[in-house]
Amino acid sequence: MLSTSLLRVLSLTAVVAASAMPPVLSGVSNTCTSPPVRKEWRELTDAEKAEYLRAATCVRELPKAKYAAIDAVTTRMDDLVYTHFSLNLDIHFVANFLPWHRWFVQLHEDLLRTECGFTGTQPYWDWSIDADAEDVPNAPVFDPVTGFGGDGKRTDSDEPGFQRCVVDGPFANTNLTLGMGWPDVNEDGDRLHCFTRELNNASGRDENGNMIIGDMQASAYNSQVMNTIYAFDTFADMADMLEGLPHAQIHSVIFGDMGPSTSPNEPLFFLHHANVDRAWAKWQGRNATRLADYTGFQDRSGTIPASLNNTMPVMELADTNPIVKDYMDIRAGPLCYTYSSM
Repeated sequence: MLSTSLLRVLSLTAVVAASAMPPVLSGVSNTCTSPPVRKEWRELTDAEKAEYLRAATCVRELPKAKYAAIDAVTTRMDDLVYTHFSLNLDIHFVANFLPWHRWFVQLHEDLLRTECGFTGTQPYWDWSIDADAEDVPNAPVFDPVTGFGGDGKRTDSDEPGFQRCVVDGPFANTNLTLGMGWPDVNEDGDRLHCFTRELNNASGRDENGNMIIGDMQASAYNSQVMNTIYAFDTFADMADMLEGLPHAQIHSVIFGDMGPSTSPNEPLFFLHHANVDRAWAKWQGRNATRLADYTGFQDRSGTIPASLNNTMPVMELADTNPIVKDYMDIRAGPLCYTYSSM
């Protein structure tokens, strides 16, 4: 159930539209003239979907390139998962949440291209479409043939970590080494486990002990919520609600490996975060003020003010630490892409 304060926020109806020439931030080059277009999953042809799924499977089969001393890191995808997990408190509910994940999604797309021969662009999942239709459990991304497979299913195994697995789609019965798996997904530690989901409505379990799926809390990320987010005037207000409501709720209602900070184990993570990035880019527009609007704090205790010149932590995942100002504009600096719907 949404809190009273959030319901008050959702009563806002104004939608802000602003446009201007983008700024040239110091040290950022504007050379992006023909940006590749990131498309919504259902806009892709079957061949484009298959190509993305092939590459996403490939990167989970390559050996790790980082973290030699960490035994639980075994695959190239684990390099990303372990980084995200280890930096959890430094990249969530702090100012850099949006630029850090913008960098992370781009890094993932680059890895697919350079190490798995991917020929497309990173797709996104606009969950507000399915939320508006009140049909999230049947979203095309959960299709077992042209999507990422469906909900996890109980198995005959008595071994913790293998009692509930995704059994259809291209990632069926994938084994993972980071995180604990079902039923201990929120417990600390790592163990071998199967890839799992537990779709839910946050309304408890039925008489058979299964999570009630319902509408998967569609009212937390439908168009009304998104229009409220787009109506905010400042980065801080927009980012707080974007991260705290639709972003967080999608993680929670898919759950399983999408729930804890090892959530990049879930292949839908990158489509989800591409959509979060799209929402930020849509709010920014090509507006000079918004393309440079970045405020808040570097720490959760709110003691270290954030600035565009802050570097972002990446541990071993990259040779140099990215700078926030270089990831403010999807059409400048190291970035050059746009979205099919802005």
